[in-house]
Amino acid sequence: MDCVGTDSSAGPVRPAHKFDESRLLQYLLDTVPGALPTSPQLTVKQFSHGQSNPTYMLELSQPRSVSKTVRMVLRKKPPGKILASAHAVEREHRVISSLYTHSVVPVPEPVALCEDPSVIGTPFYVMGFAPGMIYLDPNLPGQSSGMRRHIYGQMASTLAKLHAANPAAIKLGDYGVPTAYCSRQLSRWTKQYHASVASPMPEVLQLVSWLEGHVPAEDASPPHPCICHGDYRLDNLVIDPQGGYMVRAVLDWELSTLGNPWADLAYNCLPYHLPAGLPALRRLSHPLPEGVPSEEEYVSWYCAALGRAPPSPEDWAFYLALSIFRLLAILAGVQARAKQGNASSANAAAVASDQVLRALAQAALNIINRVGTTRMQAPGPAAAGTSSGPASSSGGSAMSVDRLPPRVAELRSRLLRFMEAHVYPAEEVLETQAAGEQRWSIHPLQEQLKAKAKAEGLWNLWLPASLASQLHHLLPLCEDAADREVLLGAGLSNLEYAHLCEIMGRSAWAPECFNCSAPDTGNMEILAKYGSKEQQQAWLLPLLRGQIRSCFAMTEKLVASSDATNIQASIKLSGSQYVLNGIKWWTSGACDPRCKIAIFMGKTDPTAAAHKQQSMILVPMECTGVKVVRPMLVYGYDDAPHGHAEVHFTDVRVPASNMILGEGRGFEIAQGRLGPGRLHHCMRLVGAAERAIELMASRGMQRTVFGGPIAKQGAYQADLARCRIDLNGARLLVLAAADALDQHGNKGARGAIAMAKVAAPNMALRVIDSAVQVHGAAGVSQDTVLSRLWTAARTLRIADGPDEVHLGTIAKLELAAQRKREAAPRAKL
Repeated sequence: MDCVGTDSSAGPVRPAHKFDESRLLQYLLDTVPGALPTSPQLTVKQFSHGQSNPTYMLELSQPRSVSKTVRMVLRKKPPGKILASAHAVEREHRVISSLYTHSVVPVPEPVALCEDPSVIGTPFYVMGFAPGMIYLDPNLPGQSSGMRRHIYGQMASTLAKLHAANPAAIKLGDYGVPTAYCSRQLSRWTKQYHASVASPMPEVLQLVSWLEGHVPAEDASPPHPCICHGDYRLDNLVIDPQGGYMVRAVLDWELSTLGNPWADLAYNCLPYHLPAGLPALRRLSHPLPEGVPSEEEYVSWYCAALGRAPPSPEDWAFYLALSIFRLLAILAGVQARAKQGNASSANAAAVASDQVLRALAQAALNIINRVGTTRMQAPGPAAAGTSSGPASSSGGSAMSVDRLPPRVAELRSRLLRFMEAHVYPAEEVLETQAAGEQRWSIHPLQEQLKAKAKAEGLWNLWLPASLASQLHHLLPLCEDAADREVLLGAGLSNLEYAHLCEIMGRSAWAPECFNCSAPDTGNMEILAKYGSKEQQQAWLLPLLRGQIRSCFAMTEKLVASSDATNIQASIKLSGSQYVLNGIKWWTSGACDPRCKIAIFMGKTDPTAAAHKQQSMILVPMECTGVKVVRPMLVYGYDDAPHGHAEVHFTDVRVPASNMILGEGRGFEIAQGRLGPGRLHHCMRLVGAAERAIELMASRGMQRTVFGGPIAKQGAYQADLARCRIDLNGARLLVLAAADALDQHGNKGARGAIAMAKVAAPNMALRVIDSAVQVHGAAGVSQDTVLSRLWTAARTLRIADGPDEVHLGTIAKLELAAQRKREAAPRAKL
């Protein structure tokens, strides 16, 4: 059996696990009468899967009324003699209650905990029933490659959410001791193994000896202690086919505690390492089924969602070997209970045979022996998407093109070919349209280029893993199969995307071809991070598909908008609607006839704290009171058909449900949006400067002055060399910032992003200006791309924060670092 429905996987109660059902019914009537139908009849069935605590389906129905049936699930300690520390249903109930209350990860609703063994023989708890599917086979047979990738992405992102939770904040700060977690786990499972077997296997003793000598140094005081599930695997997840195949519930929290997240993740990765030839253990086939990520990819998804780099290969081998040993020790306990006749599963003897235990020990030893022969690369965000899902990220190794992971290098090659074959040849046609009478309409060629790029899988390349992993609910709403394949991007980290985004920056027309253009990427990021599901379905989905465009209405004419606290536009609640008033300008994209939605920033409460006054709200451009007054000119360019508009909002009414995240959250949203958006501009500027250098070099070789080519002139050569030095230096700053964004998130990368945001446009201006100078009069004319590239670069010294703001950020961080250095104890000489 490859999967079971939670509503059909229960059968008769096994004889060893029967209990007094009448006493249970009376307990429920006394404890939770409001959750039960009137005069209920109780039917008890037992779930067949699971090896630990017996689990039952409770059906409480009102006589002669099928519609008034309540289904619950009961988990109890098994009967017979058990280890003192095992089967702690009380802890299960506590952790589920806390996770449910604080909405950390989806879990069943807790109903009741009974610690009185006199009711049904052992302590138990009752929880709500979670309808859905449980996939028993990690190969997911019968599923499409895209669905396999989607389900694995859901599994990775859910675990990352659990590990990101602050235990103290959800009242689980005392749920365990995170220090020396692996050491204690090793000790615990070693004791359990010896308590469960009469004669230890030599292979197991060898494994334990290695583990004891290779506990990672960080285990003594882990930098990121978290809630560990302890048994996190695919068949402990309820997947909801009716809800976009999202995780509906995480089950079986018996082994949960506070501890080391890598140990939890390693246990989750065991199907990649389980030995072959043991039907009782579900393992991944090799080669992997299409759509199932490699272990390296899967780890990169998790790390991307959590914003952390992976452990070293040596430590990862330890975590995997410890996880296999733990499974081995658990199965040794199952074997012991099977011999007593009180195992929870009917096939316990086969699952936990000596053959299985010996094979597991050898699999762990094989992992240990392979340490050093392969290396796991450091991942950045890689999308847990569909068939265009994540690639293994490359961390610092992707700082140079020649060290990109093969899949990313292949994407880059395809992008370069697309630019040469389609984008550059289209520039003249699109520029002519943009300068003519029809410039505020969309040339059919632009839409054709988008369709070609989408067909080649070069679509939404900007979308990082941490966002894509949260958007799978949109896939069932995308009726076109080809769109579904590319909807959630190619699974690139920010660092990997930087190499591709640079190529797009070589042409003003390129980013839109790949659905990677501003302000849409920033607006899509806002909706992905902060939008409700309803907002995402209404506006994010068509944006991701490239069916509409958007604008961002923040900058105001009468105040210095680089300080967001200056914003004067108002958003006032009136019944079930908000009323908006304000004058915005430099609203990029508002002139585009495809622009259907604006994200409007204004004040909902001028009396609140300075950074809690602002809010952001969705405003359809067709609303009464929205007036696009004029396009603003950038050194004479109106940037048709995109445009940077002055827009007046006069008594515009929108539903209260259009508010993003909540009142007073606008400044927070703005900060979350600007990090990646600023960096995307920097990436494109590097590409623009690279194209300018190529044009400069070509011009120098082709043109003759004073009896020889310009390229022979010493002044030209010095200028060209300085351009290359400046460009390469700025590129490294941009790549370093992208890597920092992957590893540390927006806040941790703010200094690196600020440096890149200052360096990139200033570098591009110097390089493009040098190229203009070499071209002479042609350089300032419409006959080359240089004048357009220069105006865009000059604008970006102001857009998304002027240089002065970013310089201030850098200086403050530097001074803070110095104060920290001065406060630290000085080392003795």
